[in-house]
Amino acid sequence: MHRPNLNNLSPNERTLLANLIQLYTTPNIIDIHGNAVSSGIHSDPALFLSFHRNYIGGLETFLLQQGYPQWVPLPAWNPVEQIPQEFNIPNTGPERLQNLNPNVSFSPEFDQENLINFATVEELGEALIPRHNLVHRRIGGVMNNMRRAPVAPIFWPFHSFIDDIWWDWQRITVVVPSCIGLSIVNATRLLDNCGLHIDMKANFYTSPWIRIKQQKPAPLTVTPRGTIVKLYY
Repeated sequence: MHRPNLNNLSPNERTLLANLIQLYTTPNIIDIHGNAVSSGIHSDPALFLSFHRNYIGGLETFLLQQGYPQWVPLPAWNPVEQIPQEFNIPNTGPERLQNLNPNVSFSPEFDQENLINFATVEELGEALIPRHNLVHRRIGGVMNNMRRAPVAPIFWPFHSFIDDIWWDWQRITVVVPSCIGLSIVNATRLLDNCGLHIDMKANFYTSPWIRIKQQKPAPLTVTPRGTIVKLYY
């Protein structure tokens, strides 16, 4: 799915998108995030990721309804890059953004080739939250107020960037299903549907209906898609 880069849009496109985001972020929308923060959204790694994906989804539905499918999925902003001027909102008053160049890198820990190092979504979320918080602090202003951060339009593309990391992790990993107790035929079909390769240790006379007794890697572990799973019976 990779989302387009916010900084690759034209200035006119960014201006329009920022205006649409401001139109969407009514007090009720802001309160949804504020209530989630009060409920501990930033201390629950898995919920941190799923909540923000759904929260962004509300904006994406709005953009579709307004006739802007080109911005669904919502563009992403990488905080190693400068915040574009069109997204320097608010730029006056006590909530103004104080730093348009937070220069926070998520590389190499969260590069695609390294995401397999996170065995569970909880591990991934736990590692992302401190880096996410650092971006909010470095930008300052309303972005450093977690309850009201969605007031800043840059909040939304930033969380699109976070969501892309989670999506990459989901795309390249799979939770290994249990094949124990299944027939060879059914186990093969199940693993194949998960994008795993099967290497059965069988002999010529083995019936396909013999039940699996053991498998490697173990069920419920996270492994890269395409991993070879050995079945023993």
